[in-house]
Amino acid sequence: MTLCGEEATGGLSMAGREELVWVQLATRIPKALHRELRLHCVHKEIRLMDFVWKALEEKLARLRGAPATVRRKRV
Repeated sequence: MTLCGEEATGGLSMAGREELVWVQLATRIPKALHRELRLHCVHKEIRLMDFVWKALEEKLARLRGAPATVRRKRV
């Protein structure tokens, strides 16, 4: 079970993560979206915080025009 693996944390080890300064982010999202997000994270065995962190990094990288660092499996 990978909770803080390379793919969930952008390649940072636990030591690298601990050096970061953390802030709390509070937001409101629809209940159905939260449920879907929570179920996805349980199914993939990742922490919700790591999923949101990586999703935000990926979105901001795309907006900057940076190449994607995560390759998705084809279904």
